[in-house]
Amino acid sequence: MSDASAPSLVLAVLPSFSAAAGLPEDDGQKLRTVVEGLLGFALDNAYPDGEPGEVDVTLEAGEGLVQVTVHDWGRPLMSRGGAFGPLPDRLAAVAGDARSVQLLNLGGGGKRLTAEVPVSSSTGAAQVAHQHTDGAPRAAQSGATTPDVIEVRAGTPLDAEAIAELLYENYHLSYVHEDFYRPRYLMAVLEMRQLVSTVAVHEGRVIGHHALMPLAGGACGETGAAVVHSAYRGLGIFGRMVDHTLGAARERGLSSVFGDAVTIHPYSQRAELSHGYHETALQLAMVPGQTTMRGVGDGGPGRRTATLRSYLPFDSQPRQAALPTAYRELLEDIYANVGLAIEPPSATAPNDGDAVTTESDPARALGFLRLRRWDEQAPTALRRAVRELLSQHVDVVYADVDLAAVDVEEAAAELNQLGFFVAGLILHGPDAHDHLRLQLLDSEEVELEAIVCDSPFAERLRQRVLEDMARVSA
Repeated sequence: MSDASAPSLVLAVLPSFSAAAGLPEDDGQKLRTVVEGLLGFALDNAYPDGEPGEVDVTLEAGEGLVQVTVHDWGRPLMSRGGAFGPLPDRLAAVAGDARSVQLLNLGGGGKRLTAEVPVSSSTGAAQVAHQHTDGAPRAAQSGATTPDVIEVRAGTPLDAEAIAELLYENYHLSYVHEDFYRPRYLMAVLEMRQLVSTVAVHEGRVIGHHALMPLAGGACGETGAAVVHSAYRGLGIFGRMVDHTLGAARERGLSSVFGDAVTIHPYSQRAELSHGYHETALQLAMVPGQTTMRGVGDGGPGRRTATLRSYLPFDSQPRQAALPTAYRELLEDIYANVGLAIEPPSATAPNDGDAVTTESDPARALGFLRLRRWDEQAPTALRRAVRELLSQHVDVVYADVDLAAVDVEEAAAELNQLGFFVAGLILHGPDAHDHLRLQLLDSEEVELEAIVCDSPFAERLRQRVLEDMARVSA
C-alpha cells in the first residue's frame, strides 16, 4: 500500500534478495539506493496528499545486473528518460548507480519506473521480491495489456532502423540473424515481403518486434527475431505481437509456422506453447556460444546451446510420411503431440535434381543437407556432402530425410553409420514434405548438461535424443 509502511516493507526484502542473488555488500547497498530512489519518487508523485493506492515492486536478478521495476496506478506523468528526453532531477540522481533509468506512462496501465543496477556477481536466476496487498485501488491489474498507449501494428521499411536498434539493446551484436542489424537489409526484405514484421510502439518508439520469415520453396515460415524491451516486460506485449504475426501467416496461406526456442531461456518455450505451438525437435548446438541475451546467461564460455523447435499447424490434413523402424515410435509420438495424423506417402521420388543438396550458414557455423531420394548413387553423394560441409569447419550438420520420397530405412541406417543421431521432425518443408531431422556434432564445446526443457514432452524428447546419441556413438 502507498502509505508510510511501504518503504520499510520493500527495504526489508533487500537483504534476503541480495543474499539469494549472491550480491557483494557494495552491490547490495547500491541496489538499496536505487530502490529507495525509485520507490520514493513513485510514492511522492503517484499518490500525493495521502491518496490511497498501491505500488508494485519487482526485483529480478540477471547476468551481471538486477532489473528494478516500480509500477503504480496513480497520477499520470510524462514519459521521460532514454528516447523520451531528460529525467526529472530526482530520477537523474538515481542514474548515478543504475543505467537505463526510465519513467514510462502506460495510459490506463499506470506508470512504470525501470532501472538496471550493474552488479559484479549474480546467480542469474530470476529472484522476485513482490509486496502485494489485496483490495488496493488500481485501474488495471499487474501484467494487463495497455492497448490504449502501446500500438501493435505491421512493421514497415520506415521501422527498419528502430528494429535494428532494439535488437542491439537486447542482444548487443550477438544476435544469430546478423542481417537484422543492417537497416538497409531490413528495409529491402520488408519492402519485398520476404520478411513480415510486427512491431509494438510506445509514444513513437519501437519497443517490441516479432517477425515471420517465410521459407523459400516451402509452405512454412519461422516466427523469430522476437524481442520486447526489458522495461516493458509483463505487459502482455509479446502475446499481442504473436497474435498479429499469426494472423499475417494465415493471410499468406502458410500451412504452418515454427519457432526455435533457446533452451537457456524457458520463457520463450512457454510463450510458444501458450500460443498453440508443440515441440517436434531438439536441435543441439544450434546457437553459437557467443550469443547473449540481456539478463540471461549463456551455456558457458564458448559453449554452443540447443534450441527446441515447435510448430503451429494451420493445415490439419493427415501427413504423408514413411517412418523408419529405428525412429517410428518417436515420430509417431511427435505427430501425436502436434495433433497430426499420418498416412502412407503417395508421392514418387523426384527424378530431376541432385539426390543430396547442401547449404551452410558460416556466421553460425551450421551445415544443412537434404536427402531428396535414395538410389544406388545416394550413399556416395551423401558421404561426399557430409565431407564437404565438415571441411567448411561447421560445428554441427543437420540432415533432413524426405519422409515422402526416400527409402527411409536405408537412409537412416547410412546416416547412423556416419554418426548422425535424431533431432526430431521438420514439418511442411521443401516440396511441402515432412522430414526426419538428424544431427552430427563436430565440436566438443556443446552444452549437453544444462539443457532446460520446460514441458514434460520436451523433457522426454531430450532424453530420447541423448539416448540415440549414445546409441549411435557406441
